[in-house]
Amino acid sequence: MSYELRVTSYGLQVSRRGLLPSFRRLRRLRSPATGSVRGRFLLPTANCQLPLLLPLLLLLLPQGLTAQAKYAGELFEFPGDARSMAMGGTGVAALHAAATGFFNPALVGRPMRTSLVLAHREQFGGVVNADLAAATLGASGRLAMQLGVVRRGVDGIPDTRGALDDLDGDGQLGDGERLIPERVRYFNQREWGLLLSLAPREQEGWRWGLNAKLLGHWLAEELGLGLGFDLGLWRELGWGLSAGALLQDITTTQIRWSTGHWETIAPRLTAGLRFEWRLPVVDRPVALEAELTSRLDGERLERSFQLGQFSFLTRLGMELALNDNLFLRAGGSRLYPFSLGLGLDLAPFRVDYAYLGDTAAQVFEPTHQITLVLYLEQLRAFLGVD
Repeated sequence: MSYELRVTSYGLQVSRRGLLPSFRRLRRLRSPATGSVRGRFLLPTANCQLPLLLPLLLLLLPQGLTAQAKYAGELFEFPGDARSMAMGGTGVAALHAAATGFFNPALVGRPMRTSLVLAHREQFGGVVNADLAAATLGASGRLAMQLGVVRRGVDGIPDTRGALDDLDGDGQLGDGERLIPERVRYFNQREWGLLLSLAPREQEGWRWGLNAKLLGHWLAEELGLGLGFDLGLWRELGWGLSAGALLQDITTTQIRWSTGHWETIAPRLTAGLRFEWRLPVVDRPVALEAELTSRLDGERLERSFQLGQFSFLTRLGMELALNDNLFLRAGGSRLYPFSLGLGLDLAPFRVDYAYLGDTAAQVFEPTHQITLVLYLEQLRAFLGVD
């Protein structure tokens, strides 16, 4: 199964080959990347065979094709390693090796093995590819530090807006008209993020930590840059229970495009709990995680429920240690109704895999993610390197 993504005289279109969506009307949208109206964009009808068309467009090209910044900061909102994604995207109350700062910088100060994390994810049948790399840095006085890089992009997007042999001048493909292949242009979409996480090593009670992050978004010939900050909190409550919270974009992140247009990323709050215990029959450790996320500007998410002007997205996850080396994971959220994964810990490295099912409509192919964690001190000992 394969997908088509192209920019046409009517706007951006994403479809699965073999499916022909129907449309009820055209809508003109203002592009923040150019500051001008860019084409006509198609909206599906209620009986359209691609009900996820519009959300996917916003996911792929958030800044360049919509005046709203609802999805502008999504690169940092759901970066994910395979362990987290297999558990429904949870992680605000759990350690994630060198990628911990992406989930909660307050946990960066907790004792953990020095590590390097490499992750790769493919969405929508490989149309969208994302990569993550993170490393534990040396201590600076009483501070613990981690550095992470995340990337997401789409390659070779056909732009057919100037390729129409428009005989009647109405800007629409009609009888006797065609697209001229030689006029089709191609462009790429790229998002890059750099994250620096800091947290005190010695803390009692509630732990805290900070993220400083730089976001770069390349859309064809346009570039948008933004700088933002996150605040994380974490505390161990006892009886195997811990709580964490992450307030993203606490100062309201501003993204400035090369055209002079500005976008705003509103703060988003995630709070979660993690409960660990041992199964009495098999005497194996198991962990449950639950989280709620809401935007503080009242903007609606792909919500699980609504409370007043705020919408909330829920995530649930479970991890079971089958033995000391093999882990089984499962979870779900509003974005991915079910997810499964395995983890294999063979010091000096660990390999995690996640399978994320599509929405109930099963329109797009599932998402696959794999993560490699290298424990550097154990790796040096294994290789005999001082």
